[in-house]
Amino acid sequence: MTTIPRTPHLFAAALILIVSSEVFGSTSPSVFLSDSTEIKTENKAKSLGNWRGMSMSAVSMAQFQGNLESYNASWGARDGLGMVTDDALTSWRLELNPFEKRQRMLGEFIGITTGLGFDWWHVGVDDSHRLQFDEAMDVVTADAFSPDSINVSKNFINAVYLRVPLLASLHTYRSGKSGFHVEAGLVGGYLLHGKYTFEQKTSSSTNTAVEDFPISPLQVNARLAVGFGKMSLLGEASLLPFFEENPMDSPSMHSFSVGLQFRLDD
Repeated sequence: MTTIPRTPHLFAAALILIVSSEVFGSTSPSVFLSDSTEIKTENKAKSLGNWRGMSMSAVSMAQFQGNLESYNASWGARDGLGMVTDDALTSWRLELNPFEKRQRMLGEFIGITTGLGFDWWHVGVDDSHRLQFDEAMDVVTADAFSPDSINVSKNFINAVYLRVPLLASLHTYRSGKSGFHVEAGLVGGYLLHGKYTFEQKTSSSTNTAVEDFPISPLQVNARLAVGFGKMSLLGEASLLPFFEENPMDSPSMHSFSVGLQFRLDD
């Protein structure tokens, strides 16, 4: 039997290896992996807005009656309710926004920001009024009494909202770490918790009443934040009334707040 020499097979295999090394030798698998990693890193880079963070603000009220052409507007809550609108330690607002998404529109300088957050409004009432809701008149009223006759230890409204913003933002920086910024737009909210707490003490007992109250279930606020770096001066004004009521002969009340916001970076 004649043995077929294997030299041609070995020569062909060697030739294939040489050609392969010439064609692909300049680009190693590690280079492909490195390029892929760089591309993925660029895709994951996020644009930072100024929604994600926390804020602390003083709360007040404004009264509005009529329409945009003919209206009456004034500062403060309605007379006779005893709502505190000039003391930041009594009426305040705490905001926590853990989630944010900013979409670039013109590089890093102009973008649209949305996200998710929580908003806690704490509105105090003085020691000589107790709020109540008159269902027949469909309006929030208050019983007045002498502060010396009852020892009031708690008298406030709590309202907690789940909120989603739609904000236009302007940055004067590229990195997202420092520089001047402006962010403005609307924030919608849904009421998660709305209670009125009234507590009075006597020498022998403490009586506490925690009541459901007709706080508006929906919130639409105009928002403006102006600042530098991680800090912003923040203002919000409600476009909807604070209470879900229908005051026929008196203006509706709209909440607003002014405070400081601190951005949280990833």
